[in-house]
Parts: sequence; C-alpha cells; structure tokens
Amino acid sequence: MATRRDFLKSAAVAATVPSVVGVTSCAPDTPARIRRTGAAPPGTDPALQADLEEALARHGVVGASAAVFANGAIRTAAAGLVNVSSGVTMTPETVMHIGSITKIFNTTLLMQMVDDGLVDLEAPVSTYLPELRLADPDHLARITVGMLVNHTSGIDGELVPEQGHDEEIIEKAIPRFAGMGRIHEPGADTSYCNTATVIAGYLCQRIRERSWYDLARERIFRPLGMEHAAVLPEDALLHRASVGHFTDPETGEPVRTSFVFLPISFAPAGATAMMSASALVTFAAAHMADGTGLNGATILSPASARAMRTETTRVRGEGAPIAFGLGWMLSEGGFVSHGGGGPGILANLTAHPESNVAVAVLTNSSHGGALATELSARWMEEAAGVAPPEPVVRPIIDTEVDIARYAGRYENIAQGYEIVEMDGGIGVSLWAKFAFYDDTPMDPTPPIPLKPVGNDAFTYPDPEGNPTAAIMSFLDPRPDGRMTYIAQGARMVPRAD
Repeated sequence: MATRRDFLKSAAVAATVPSVVGVTSCAPDTPARIRRTGAAPPGTDPALQADLEEALARHGVVGASAAVFANGAIRTAAAGLVNVSSGVTMTPETVMHIGSITKIFNTTLLMQMVDDGLVDLEAPVSTYLPELRLADPDHLARITVGMLVNHTSGIDGELVPEQGHDEEIIEKAIPRFAGMGRIHEPGADTSYCNTATVIAGYLCQRIRERSWYDLARERIFRPLGMEHAAVLPEDALLHRASVGHFTDPETGEPVRTSFVFLPISFAPAGATAMMSASALVTFAAAHMADGTGLNGATILSPASARAMRTETTRVRGEGAPIAFGLGWMLSEGGFVSHGGGGPGILANLTAHPESNVAVAVLTNSSHGGALATELSARWMEEAAGVAPPEPVVRPIIDTEVDIARYAGRYENIAQGYEIVEMDGGIGVSLWAKFAFYDDTPMDPTPPIPLKPVGNDAFTYPDPEGNPTAAIMSFLDPRPDGRMTYIAQGARMVPRAD
C-alpha cells in the first residue's frame, strides 16, 4: 500500500507517466544489498559514473543507466542491479523501460506517414478509422489526427485494466474505447491522453498494414542502428533486461514488481518499449538533426522533425508550465523532453536542439524520478551551458478559502478526487479505480490539506520541508461559482456532478 506521501509525489509527476498513480517517494535509507555495485562497467565515462553511483546511493535507487550526447559523441554510465531477486548488475547495454517517452517514437511513425502523403494531420481521425467509436459520435467526428499526438483530443482515456494475455493486442484495445467520454471539446484544451496515443499507433499499423511493433523496429530502430532496443516484451529476453522495483513501506527494502509491463495493448503509449540509454539519445540526436541519424540514415523530413518540436498547445494551471509540440513536451529555454513511468520505473529524456545535447536517465525504482531529474539537469548544464527550468514553486498565501467554490467530487476514467472542508480550508482525498501498479492505493486516502498559493491553485505541504511538493489548480468556474476542473500536471479532471 502506498503511503500518503507517495500519493502526493505521484500526482506531482503525473504528466510524465502513462498512468496517474504510483510510488514516487525517496527511500529513507539505502538498503545495504544495493549499495555496492562493484567496478564500473566497461566503456562507461568516469565522471558520469561517479555522479551516477553517488546519486544511486543517496536516493536508494536499485539501478540506473544514463547517457549524454554532446560534441557528436555519446558517453554512458550504469550502476546498481537490474533485479534485486537475481542480483544481476546493470551495464550500459541493459535495456530498461522508457514508459511514455515511447510517445515520441509513436509520433515519429505518424509523421513518417505525413512525409509519405498517407495522412493529413488536419483530417478527422474517422476519415482513416471509420470503425472507431467513442461515447459521443459528435465528439469523435471533430477529433483530427494531429489532436491524437498533442493531447488536445479531449478523450477521457487514461488506461484500461489488463484484459488477459490473449486479449492484449493493439487492435483489440480499440473497441474498448467505445464507452470513453469527453474531458473537453476537441482542440479546445489540453489534457494528457494515453488512449489518443494508442489510436494514433493503431492508425499507423492500419495504413501501413504492418504491426506497430514491426514499424518501430523497421522504421526507427534498425535505420538508426539502435541495437539495444525492444518493443515486444519477448524481444527484451534477447538482452540483459531490467525490471521495476518498489519500496516496502514497512522495511524500506526494494521489492521487485510482480508484473513487468502495463497492458501491452497500450504499447504505443509506453507500455512495452525498452532500450539502453545510449540508444535513446541516439534517437534524440536524430530529432535534433532534423530527422537524420548519427549514421546518416534519415527517419523524418526536416519539416516533420521541426513540426514535432514546435509548440501547438499549452497546458493550463499554475503547476504545469508545459507546452506540447507533436509528441514532444516543450519548456522554456528551447528544451524538448518527455518522461516515462511504468511498474516500478521512472525515466527521463531531455534534449536541447540549439546546443545539440541530449541526456537520458533511466531508473528501475518507483522513486527514481528525483535522481533522473537531478542528473539530467546537472549534465545538461555542464554539456550545453544552460539548465532546464526549475520546478514551479509557489509560496503559500494567507487568504480565506471559499470552500463551496471547490468542494465536490472530480473524476476521470482512472482516478477520483474528493475535495472536502478541512481545518477552515480544503483537503483532498484521492483514489484509483483499478490497480495500475503493485502498490496502487485503491481505497480513498485520508483527507490531505491543500494550502492556497493564489489563482485558484493549492499546494500539498511537503513532508520533507520543501516549499511545495505539487500544485493543484482549479479551472473554469460555472455560473454557480463552482469550479469545473482540477488541473494537475498535464491532466484535467472534470467535476463529476
């Protein structure tokens, strides 16, 4: 069972992961059995290796792999274990989950079809997928292909429960979306949507008449020479492969996940892809070079590569200064990035095209996000001379809270929020509608106090004393004064009543 602190941290990184719930707290101490990693793996960069080993021990992460592309060369580091149960050590060639970073690969496949004249981003999705159904036919009719990959479709589609191995193929996932409702009008707002990404992947395999997995391998991995990369779960067995870990709340010890992949029918959204950190920055390097890989292979036209990293929409809310291109997340200073999560893993890819620098940090611990963010920022600043923007911090203000304005239940397809009166202000109780991970809390948490920071936004007080842990915004007051949405990370959650 995740702790209250775990749930708060999970909400803070919701924009980076393919589901909204998971443990993301730091272990209080580093278990002795994962402190010692032995000699540095062959081929690693000494400076990166020293940084990674120190951060691994300090954050209590089981294993991590990293790569920095700068000055036309790739440097790597790897430390820790791929699996606490087997004791196998991490190497730079180990394939690790990348989670939602897969969305950039998926959009690349879509943009290749744009390059080939097979798809128009402005055309309705129903033009190409007449069999597709959503709860509201009018809503579906106004969703364009481009909306699928910049999170403006408005589909209330986070994730669906595991259907069993024989049912978990991309094609069989599509009919399950028929009952999905609407978060907002198509193109009118921005809310992170895994289902839309899966639809885009299905569109690729329908038009190309090749499986999505074959397309990823044949049109991206092989041309770029990404030797240590897999999208089919069974292909991971051809490599040294990592698995995710959680922290036992009672003992503080790392525990291997009981299931390695999210429902594999959601592969285009990030359920299955695994690769080495060096393979991931190889892919990023091709994007920064406008579609041409380090080996000279072309996977995209310059126009399509640039379109992917050009702002198309911006997330609303005080806690999410995030813009989306097509696939890529964009931030101030010219950075393009994406995070990824999964069962017991967190990963990060950050690139700065102007400096031609990319950094990938992959971890196999559910609290690995702090390590990945810290090292990505440090190495990017060292290599590019510029650091990614700092996390948003808003000071708590002393103001009276109009409880009725916010109180009530807010829900999407996967998670619920109950805003209640608490200590003269408001608090939030959260729950998941089905188990994403081993430690997903299914029962509502006790109310957690929310402190105002202005502009209808509130912060969770951080147990470690930091100014803020996460910011929750309320958007769009109704005529009766009650708010319509909660916005957190890059997701909007509508009022249920």
